[in-house]
This record gives sequence, structure tokens and C-alpha cells, in this order.
Amino acid sequence: MGSDFFEIILDALPMLAEGAKLTVVYSIAAIIPATIVGLIFALLKLSSIRVLRRIGEIYVHVFRGLPLLVVIFYIYFALPQILPLHSWFGDSYRFIAAVLALTLNEGAYITEIIRAGILSIDEGQTEAAYSIGMNKYQTMRFIILPQAFKRMIPPLMNQFIQTIKDTSLLSAISVAELTRQGQIYISTSFAAIQIWTAVAVIYLAVILSLTAVSNSLERRWQNDQG
Repeated sequence: MGSDFFEIILDALPMLAEGAKLTVVYSIAAIIPATIVGLIFALLKLSSIRVLRRIGEIYVHVFRGLPLLVVIFYIYFALPQILPLHSWFGDSYRFIAAVLALTLNEGAYITEIIRAGILSIDEGQTEAAYSIGMNKYQTMRFIILPQAFKRMIPPLMNQFIQTIKDTSLLSAISVAELTRQGQIYISTSFAAIQIWTAVAVIYLAVILSLTAVSNSLERRWQNDQG
């Protein structure tokens, strides 16, 4: 039984490796625009203009309040009932829908990470920037964000880790990431225990590696602070 167990895993490994690669691709494709979205809405939430603050708050409340799976289904299945998205984008729409759903979901959490990072900077920094003639944009761009970014790196890494785990939900719309590849192999081999063990080990290997990187960056930041 032991040899069969590992033989099945070795046979499935090319499929699972391809799925793991797509998992990372989708995660990176989502986390980059999600960070941009998060920055925009963080600045909206920090705006002195009430309407802009409300827009930022609504975005965060909506996408932190909705299950990611519902967002995926809505974008992939519901929106094409309103607009002919499948006709416009063809097979590419699955990729677009998956990345868009992840971006909107992760962006809501990144919004709060960036907002907290900006608020963590002492107000004296802003006052000092104003005293030498900088405007709000220059102060945020050259003084606040560079300092805040260092503090944001560990939570942003943690959010990237969460994004990798969230990609498993994309299997619901047949995105061939790691979880979906496992499902496909099991459907013909019925080797559930072997394949899900392998899938779990691959996820853990990726997540633990990124966690180690995150912890290292956090220690470096703490040493810099010290």
C-alpha cells in the first residue's frame, strides 16, 4: 500500500505542479492590482472630503462583507446576464473574472492595511513637511508613504499568503489551479487520500516559505526601528 500511495502521487505530480504554477500566477495577477486598488481606497477613506470617505467605506464594507465565492459567482455567472462578456472576451473571460474577483476582495483588506500604515506615521512628520513648503501630495508621496510602506510589508505579505489560499475557490469556475487539478485527477483515479495529501503538502510548502520570508522582513523592520 505504501508504494502504491507514493506511485499515485508521483504520477499526479506533473498535473499538480502545473496547478501550483497557475495558483501563483493568479495570486500575483490579483495582488498587484489589489494593492493599487487598496492604495486608492485607503486615500479615499483618509480624505477630508466626506463623499470620498463614504465611497471608500462602502467599498470596504461591501467586499469584506461578501464571501469571496459569491463575488466569483456574481462576476462569472451573473454579470454576463447583463453584458455579453463571454462574447466579448471568449475563453479569456474566466481568467478576467477570476482575477477581478480576487482583486476586489483582496483590495478591500489591503485598503485597511495601507490606511493603518499611513495612520501609524507620527503627525509631526506631516507638520514638518508642511513647514518646509511641501503640499499634501508631496508630503504623502515623499514623506508618509515611504515610511508607512516599511510597516506595511509584513501584513501585505500575509495578505498575499491569504490570496494564494483564496485561489482554491477558483476551482468552482473550473480554473485549473492546484485544487482543481487535484479534483480532475481524483475524478478518474478515485485516489482521494493520496491526491489531497499531495495538494495539502504543496500548499503548506508554498505558504510556509512565504511565511518565513514575511517573518524575516518583519524582523528586519524591527531591527531598523531599534
